[in-house]
Amino acid sequence: MTLRYEWARVCREMSKDQWELAGFTDSEGRVGKDVPFGRVIVPGTIELVEDTLHWEFEGTAKAVEISRSTLSDFVSLWRESPSAILRFARKWGVLVIQTCGTNGTTFRPCGEAISLGDDPIEAWRYFSHRAFAVLNIAAALKQGKLGDLDDWRLIASDCTKDAMRVADEQHRYGLGWHLFERPFNKQQSIDEAHRVVAREIQMWLSSWKGMRMRGLSDFVVTWSGSRWELRVDYHGFLFAAIALQLALSIAGADSLFSCSGCGVPYIRGVKKPKPGTDNYCAKCSRNGVAQRRAVDSYREIRGEAARLQLAGTPLTEIALRLNRSVQQIRKWCDDKRVDAPVNGGASRSKKIGSRKRK
Repeated sequence: MTLRYEWARVCREMSKDQWELAGFTDSEGRVGKDVPFGRVIVPGTIELVEDTLHWEFEGTAKAVEISRSTLSDFVSLWRESPSAILRFARKWGVLVIQTCGTNGTTFRPCGEAISLGDDPIEAWRYFSHRAFAVLNIAAALKQGKLGDLDDWRLIASDCTKDAMRVADEQHRYGLGWHLFERPFNKQQSIDEAHRVVAREIQMWLSSWKGMRMRGLSDFVVTWSGSRWELRVDYHGFLFAAIALQLALSIAGADSLFSCSGCGVPYIRGVKKPKPGTDNYCAKCSRNGVAQRRAVDSYREIRGEAARLQLAGTPLTEIALRLNRSVQQIRKWCDDKRVDAPVNGGASRSKKIGSRKRK
C-alpha cells in the first residue's frame, strides 16, 4: 500500500511539471481557476459504506464556493484511498450519481430530484482519472506532442468490435468515449488531437444535462441591488463545477468574472480584481465604461461627503461611512468645493465651510 501511494505521488509530481510548462497552474501549483458566485451544495450527511459514499441532503447541508484547489485535489483522487475521497466529498460535495436506462448498468452524475443516494468509489476514480488524463494530453499538445497513449486510452477506443465493447463497459458513467481508427499512434494529426480534446471538454460540460427537465442553463440572472447580473450557475452540482474548471484550465483562462458594466460573464486575461471592486470585460473597457463609472463613482462619493459635512457630521464619521481615510475627507473639505448632486440629477460644484452673512 505504501508503494502504491508513493507511486501516485511521483505520477502527480511528474504531471504537475507538465501542467506548469503548459501554463495550466498558478504560482502555488494549483490547476483550478477563480469563478465568482459559483457554489455547490455539500450534503449534510456523507458516509463511507463499503465501496460507496452514501449521502443525504437533508440536515446540515451547506453551500460552498469552488476554489482554485478544488480541481487540483479532484484530479488526484483516482489513486487515493476511499477515506481520502470521503474527506474531499465532505469538503466539496458529491457527484450525485443516478441510474439511467432500463438495465441499471449505466449511470450519470448530477441526478435530478433526489435527496439521497450512493456514489460508487469507482465512479469517483473514473472521473478523477479521466480529468487527470485530459490535462496531461492538453499539456502535451501545448508542447507540440500527442501525449501518452495510456492517457488517450482513458478517453478513446479504436473501432474494433471487442474494443468498443470494452469501451462501453468502461465508460458507463455518462461521459461516453471517442472513436479512433486503428492504429492509434503518435503519428496521429496534432490538429485532430486538439479537436478531440475540444469534444472531450464539451462532453464534460454537457453530458450531465441529458434527459434533465430543469437546470439546463449554465447561467442565472440575479438582482444585485443596483442592476441585473448574469452569473455562473452550477445548480449546486460539484460535477458541473469540475467541468467548468477543467474547461477554463484547458482554455488557458485565468478566471471567469461577471462584467460590472454589461453584466455578462467573461474570461479575464489579466490579474484577478480585488474583492469588492468593479471589473470590466474588454468591450466595456474599450468603450470607456470603466472610466465613466469611475468618474461617476468619485463624484457620487464627494457629493455624499459634501452632504454629510454640511449636515455637521464629524470628519471621522464621514470617513468611516464612505470607507475613505480622514486625510482624504479633510483634503476634500480644504478644497472648499466638492461635487454635490442637484435634485438627484447632474452634479455641480458647491462650496462648503463657513459662510459670511450679508
